[in-house]
Amino acid sequence: MRTSSGARDLKEIVRQVAVLTLIAAVAAGCAATGGGKRLPAKAPKQKVEHGRDTETGARKEIIRSEPKPPEAASTPKARAAAGVIESGRRELVAGNYEKAEGFFQEAINIDPDNGISYYYLARAKFELGQYQQAGGVLDKAERLLQGSPAWLEAIEVLRGMIKESLRNL
Repeated sequence: MRTSSGARDLKEIVRQVAVLTLIAAVAAGCAATGGGKRLPAKAPKQKVEHGRDTETGARKEIIRSEPKPPEAASTPKARAAAGVIESGRRELVAGNYEKAEGFFQEAINIDPDNGISYYYLARAKFELGQYQQAGGVLDKAERLLQGSPAWLEAIEVLRGMIKESLRNL
């Protein structure tokens, strides 16, 4: 399958965003640790900016930090799923999309009510070029994350990227 220049540029932007997100998460983790003593982590506020790449006109997503729904990790299932999601995020950032997809599916099997798992599964499917499937999974994420405006905003950005990629096929 041939990929258009715009689609390649869009994928590169998504990869860069993922790397920057990981760097921000590591920096936040380092800042929360002082003198060898772990301090309680505070959930960072998330800001999603929308824009267009100046050269290609492709929509881009800039995520400053990951949003966190209020009910995250409040049950044993949610905590177990959160660990698996984090492993999947690492694989996503590393460009191992099939491995990441497996982790996110495993997180869904652990906690089928965790919308974050569905969001990241949609991201992995998007990276794999499975745009139709990504859209369906994203619909489920949206239903489960209704109480979190930050996640809903991230979902809308990803939905726009999926629609744009489908138009470029």
